[in-house]
Amino acid sequence: MQGIAGYLWIVWLTVAAACAAVEVFTISFIALWFAVGAGAAALAAALGFGVPVQILTFMVVSTALTVSTRRIFLRWLNRPVADTLPSNDISLIGKRGVVITESRGPRSEAELELDGTVWTALPVNGEPLTTGDECEVIRIEGNQLYVRPIQHIPDWKAVKQLN
Repeated sequence: MQGIAGYLWIVWLTVAAACAAVEVFTISFIALWFAVGAGAAALAAALGFGVPVQILTFMVVSTALTVSTRRIFLRWLNRPVADTLPSNDISLIGKRGVVITESRGPRSEAELELDGTVWTALPVNGEPLTTGDECEVIRIEGNQLYVRPIQHIPDWKAVKQLN
């Protein structure tokens, strides 16, 4: 029996590895704590403590870690998740941005800077957008904005003053 007791640390490390492998395939963080407990029991076995102390070490460490972190992980795992990814943000409709890359391709895709973010923009009327055009967002589909160029009305006061 003395010969087997000298190798119990290997058994505990095998249990720790098995628990760690189980944890990889789950999200409960329970098997992880049993893996740490088995590691502590392996350390106790390597230091020469008997089987009762090894089992007690395994149980105390595993239980303490499970109890102390259960509330934290439950809060993290059970936080509300949106049913769908946020897209088609209607708050962007009506906002204005500036074309930073002119239209190209068969769909006249351009790049539009809007609130510091660069978006793919497609003209609603099909006419190409040119760099520097100010555009208004008409609708959103996925991550593409459909825009129309804003026609600037000349300032009649400025024209009158030039004459």
